[in-house]
This record gives sequence, C-alpha cells and structure tokens, in this order.
Amino acid sequence: MKILNSLPLLAAVAALCGCAGMAPEIAPKIAQKATDVEIPAQWAGAVPPADGAVSAAWWQAFGDPVLDALVVSALVNNQDLKIAAARLEQSRALVDGAVAERRPRLDASAGAQRGRDGAGSPKMERTALGLRAGWEVDLFGRGAQGVSAARADAESVRRGWQAARIALAADVATAYFELRTIEHRQALRREAIEVAQRQVEVSSRKFRAGMATSLDMQRWDSELAQERAALAQIDGQHQVRLRQLSLLLGSSQAPALGAAVLPAEVPGAPATLLPGELLERRPDVQRQARALDAALARAGVARRDVYPSLQIGWSASRERLAEQGAAVAPQLAVGYGVSLSMPILDGGRIRANIAVQDARVAEAMAEYEKAMLGALVDVESRLSQWSASGSALQEWRRADAAAGTAVQHTARLYEAGTVDMGAVLDARRVHVQSRDALAQAVGARWEAAVGLRRAFAGPL
Repeated sequence: MKILNSLPLLAAVAALCGCAGMAPEIAPKIAQKATDVEIPAQWAGAVPPADGAVSAAWWQAFGDPVLDALVVSALVNNQDLKIAAARLEQSRALVDGAVAERRPRLDASAGAQRGRDGAGSPKMERTALGLRAGWEVDLFGRGAQGVSAARADAESVRRGWQAARIALAADVATAYFELRTIEHRQALRREAIEVAQRQVEVSSRKFRAGMATSLDMQRWDSELAQERAALAQIDGQHQVRLRQLSLLLGSSQAPALGAAVLPAEVPGAPATLLPGELLERRPDVQRQARALDAALARAGVARRDVYPSLQIGWSASRERLAEQGAAVAPQLAVGYGVSLSMPILDGGRIRANIAVQDARVAEAMAEYEKAMLGALVDVESRLSQWSASGSALQEWRRADAAAGTAVQHTARLYEAGTVDMGAVLDARRVHVQSRDALAQAVGARWEAAVGLRRAFAGPL
C-alpha cells in the first residue's frame, strides 16, 4: 500500500472536522461537580464530648466478645456482602477490558486447502500462515475517557462495598443489642407474672374472708393475663430478631448467644467530624461522587464520537502452493496502511446518544446531592437520638430508684403491720414496670451508640 498517495485524501477527510457540527460542552458547574447542597460549617445538634475517634473496627469499643465474633462472622458469610464483592470483581475486570481496548491487537491465522479447479485438472494443495496487527490511535481522547469511566465505575462499586460492610456491622450490632434487651425484658416479665400470681392469691384469700370484692379479683386476674400476653409478645419478638440476626450472619441456624445482660453504662460518643469532612469520609457519599465521575466520562466519550478515528494496520502472510505434489516456492506478502474515518450522516444517532449521556449525568448529579443530604440528615438524626436517649435514660434511672425505694418502704410498713401484702405486691409490680422501662432505655442508648458510630464510620 502506498501511504504517500493516500495523504491528500486523509488530509481532506481531516479537514471535514472543522465543518462538522460539534456537540455542546458539558456545563462547567456540572463538570466541576458543583452542587446546590448547602454544607453547614457546624452541626445544628449538640455535639457530645468525644470519647475517642471512630476506628475501622468501631464495634470493638463496646468490649463484647460475643458481638465481636458475630460481626466478624457476618463480614465473612453475609450473602449481600458476597454479592457486593462479586460486583467489585466484575468492575475491576471491566477496567482491564477498557485498558486493553486501547492497546494494539495482534491476530494469527492458519489455513489449508486441497482440491481441483475442475474436472481433469491437477490436484492442488494450498497452505497459508498469517499475522495481522491493528491499533486505533486515540487522537481525541475517546479511549482515555472510556478507561476513566470504567475506573470511576469500579471505584464507585468499591465505595458501595465499603458502605455495605459498615451497614452490615451496624445492623448486626443493633440486632444483638435488641436481643439482649429483649432477653432482659423476658426475665422481668416472668417476675411480673410471679408478682401478679401472688396478687391473685392474696386477693382470693381476701375475697374468701370477705375483705375484697369480686371486682378486686377480676382486676388481678386481668393483670395476670396481661402480663402473660406481654411475655408471649416479647417471646415472639425474640424469635423474630434471632432469625433476622441469623440472616445477617448468612446462616439458616440461629446463633447461640449465651446468657448476658447489657451493661448499664454505655461507652461515650466517638469524635465527630465537621460536615464537610464527613462528606469526604462517608463511603455512601463517595460512591455517588464516583458514579458522577463515570457519567461525566461517558458523556465525554459520546461527544468524541463526532471526531475522526485513526487506525493503523499491518499484516504479513506466507503461502505455499503445491500442484500434483510438486511444490512451488512459498510466497511472502507484507502490507501496512492507515485509515481515517468519521461520521457524516448518521441520522442523529450520535446526538441522541449525547442527550442520553447528558441526562444520565443529571441523574448522577441528583443522586450525588441526595446522598450528601442523606448523610447530613443522618448525622443530625443520630446526634438527636444520642442526646434524647441520654436524657431518657437519666429520667428512667430516677424513676427506677424511686420505685425501688418505694418497695423497701412498703416492706418496712408491712413488717410494722401498717399495710397488707397487697400493698407490697403493688409496689413490686410498679418496680418491675420501671425496671422494664429502664431496660428499654438502656437498650436504646446502646443502639444510639451504634448509630452514632455508623454515621461517622469511615471505610471498613
């Protein structure tokens, strides 16, 4: 092939680039990922005193070996996490494929043929070996943009995988603390049933002695039935939460947790970040940021479809021909060339694709802004939950202390003969109720501690 004779033609085709209508550029605001989300300088909610920074394995700060083992098991066996890991491997393979598209390609071929050209003609044998190489020169960066899109996709998937790990660890910790709270409440409900049974017995004796009415007996019978119903509901909640935890662990078997009660003292809040720092740290936000990068890169690829493409080719072949067993000297052929092509009339396909990619950029921008707003709202909600759970826990501790004092005071009055056993049992019933409320408040405080660490957790 004579390249010099082709140069005027190539120059003429290249000159068409100046005449072709170029696609409008992406708006600078979108290209720079400038969002309309107002990022506050400080958090609106009260920021608690810091009790250490949030580590990657933040659940270990709770000092519960059972919880530690559950989280580790979930991170290994959870099915959703396995799905996310498989998607991550896919995205990395797609990056390798995009990079390979920009490299030269070399193909080999081989063939053999035997036959006659016609009746009575001599038998002929033909064998051939060949090599063919080709490479598309990335004149206008189309290939580079494609690689950038694939890499941004892979990074987005990786950040999503990290976010899934954080969410899984938090879900396991929350389910675990809920189960411990429910187990504590089960014990308290059994104690409440015991108190109600004693009240029924005392009321029955009083009724037989003419010191109580049937209305009193019906009241305590109703109280006993309510306590038994409450225990049945709590037992059902325990089974549901246990199965939910087993699903998080990637198992059909309920885990054996052993017997334990949540400590009344909950670890303090972790060190918080400023809003801007948080958005840079949270994987769920960065996942959408990288998805926006990928959409912008694909929009760039679509715009470069209007430009010419330059391809360089080379080929070599060696052919051997034999007629009636007599071999002819093998022939060697080598060729090379350059081709330049560009779209002239495509029915609007390129511009339609540009419009599609621009719409996807707008969608990715909205998703990015949504993730930013969601992260900011999440932290404010977690801070409010932490503050409210602390206040509620203090009040329930006061209520429990007062109820416990009332039980002791009533017992002394009973020993002095001032009140009867019914008053003692009633005080115990109120105390059990206050302890039940306190157990729920302690559980809510532990769950708030999980939520706060989840909100500020970085890559895991």
